[in-house]
Amino acid sequence: MPSTDLAADRALDIQTLEELNRHYIRSAEHSDAAWYRAHLAEDFLSSHGDGSIADRDGFLQRISGPYPGTDLRAVDVQIHFVGELALIHAGFRYKAPNGRWGTGRYTDIYTRRQQRWLCVAAHFNRF
Repeated sequence: MPSTDLAADRALDIQTLEELNRHYIRSAEHSDAAWYRAHLAEDFLSSHGDGSIADRDGFLQRISGPYPGTDLRAVDVQIHFVGELALIHAGFRYKAPNGRWGTGRYTDIYTRRQQRWLCVAAHFNRF
């Protein structure tokens, strides 16, 4: 049985990661590259539905452009810990410019560095 301190630490980690996930989604919709610059690790990599892989600078450039939709929302968010890593698996919904709803899934991988969680990898796919 985990000690109370470990359980409290894990609960705080979950709360922190949920908040980071909310801001990750908000920042994507509003092209807030400054938020990403502060929360992505220097060695961050992302893979995209078109098969491309971007490093941190490439991702920041990509995210700086206007988001091609509105009402972006995370759904079915699940946080899973593997050692010192936290994986956030979730779906997302958004309204496309044509007014139709689009969906997809993403996985963000965080690690704790210097007492804070930083995103080190992300994978996105639209359906």
